[in-house]
Parts: sequence; C-alpha cells; structure tokens
Amino acid sequence: MKLLKKSMLVLSVMTLIGGMSFAATAKRRTGKKPAARRVASESYTCSSERITVSYPATNAARVVTKAGNVYNLKVAVSASGARYVSKNGNIEFFKGGKDAIYRGPNGIEKSCRRR
Repeated sequence: MKLLKKSMLVLSVMTLIGGMSFAATAKRRTGKKPAARRVASESYTCSSERITVSYPATNAARVVTKAGNVYNLKVAVSASGARYVSKNGNIEFFKGGKDAIYRGPNGIEKSCRRR
C-alpha cells in the first residue's frame, strides 16, 4: 500500500511539472508575433484617375481608388499578363508589363500606365 501511495505521489508530481513546462513552452511560442509580410503595391494613372493596386496574396489583388473605394479582386484566366476580377465581375484589372486596363464600377475601361 505504501508503495502504491509513493508511486501515485511521484506520478502526480511528474505530471504537474510536465504540465507547467508545457504551458511555459506554449506561452513562449504564442507570445512571439510573426514577422510582418510586405505586400507589393503599384500605382497607376488611368486616364485622369489614379489607382493603387496591392497584392496581398498570389491569387488576389486589391484596387484602391483616389476616392478611397476599395475593391478586392481574385485572379482570373488570362492568355498573358495578369487578370483580376471582382466576385460579381463588374470590376476588372488586367496588367501586362507597365501597361494595364482598369474597368471600374461604371463599366468604362481605362488604359493605365504604371507610375
């Protein structure tokens, strides 16, 4: 009986120490903030309108107009260059080299040049 009590006591202490060690390690890992990821962005002049296009992911683009409108676009099929469209298809941004075409919410396509 004494051996059983000693074994239980040793097992309890070992479990307690192991749990504290794990909690300290887990806290240390989650306490670190991941390094900020740089998001590539480009500025374009489209007729008289200026837009900024950033690429938060390899399959996405975010268009911000001078007026502050933000459009989140997803990559779309393109023969060449890179083409992005909004979920409902009314906003489109297509780029190839320094040139681009931007179709805004009014449906008008504008030729753009990277600044």
